[in-house]
Amino acid sequence: MPDTPLTAPAFVYRAGVRMSDTVVTCDGWASTDLLFLSHAPVLSPHGRRGLPSVGRGRRRLLATDATLTLLGPVGERLRPHALIASLGRPFALGDLRLELLSSSHLPGAASLLAEKGGRRLLYAGPLGDGADLRAAHAVCVDARWTAAGLTLPARADAEAAVLAAGRERAGGDAPVLLIDPPALAPEIAQALAGAGVPVRAHRKILEAFGVYRRALGLTRPAGAVQRFSGRLAGGECLLWPAGAPLPAQAVRPPRAVVPVGPRAGQAGGVAFPFGADAARSIGYVAATGASEVALVAAPDDHLLELLRARGLAAYRLGPARQMPLFR
Repeated sequence: MPDTPLTAPAFVYRAGVRMSDTVVTCDGWASTDLLFLSHAPVLSPHGRRGLPSVGRGRRRLLATDATLTLLGPVGERLRPHALIASLGRPFALGDLRLELLSSSHLPGAASLLAEKGGRRLLYAGPLGDGADLRAAHAVCVDARWTAAGLTLPARADAEAAVLAAGRERAGGDAPVLLIDPPALAPEIAQALAGAGVPVRAHRKILEAFGVYRRALGLTRPAGAVQRFSGRLAGGECLLWPAGAPLPAQAVRPPRAVVPVGPRAGQAGGVAFPFGADAARSIGYVAATGASEVALVAAPDDHLLELLRARGLAAYRLGPARQMPLFR
């Protein structure tokens, strides 16, 4: 395949991923008429500031109810301007046929299939294990975790590894789990608390955990997850955002500090998926039957080259890391 993008690609990048010849922008901070949010953490602080313009004129937001719930107060402010769609239920919008599919990434996280004039465009967003699939002519893949040499475990295996780390010192000093990206923390807290491991967490993680449980429709108390107030009991895990300063009292006396996240396995920690690696991305693309593939936030050309070697028209959108998908 040539190294230059197609002359008329199905996807273009302008303040988000735009589906060509439609009114749809995906995971951006400016839109034409319809802005689709595949999942809540897609919005950077810049994006959250820009979203008030969604309600002006004909501009609307497309998302699931759970995604708006996970956005907290921002999501509640946006509800009057939102088209709230259910997963797996196609609907018409002008000359478009739209369908939201579960991406299995977070509660309510979705991919978007748009069909116009018989042409089917699929914006995948970040993918988890068991993401729903549809046939498409062109697909846009979130390629943030597709770097050469990076292989992510299945979600079930990653959760088992986190539980093992959390229980390793349950009878002694508590481990500290450094979570990167922080948006992973509510899922990890849920897995630990659900298995009976007592957990303390950074204030922001605890707040996000409460919102996460509401998005899941869980009404029971948060269980063993409590705010870190300066002291840890011997059997308690501490969840902490990797980018936040870790208080000295959290690791005194010496405690295990375990990184957790997509890249953590390369640092001796617990690898935990937050999207698809190159192998899973290729499998997803192959299952859609798409002949054209756009890559968003690809860290290098590894996936691009693999796709082109399969005879697919593959191209990157925007410079690497331009879209703040997880921050």
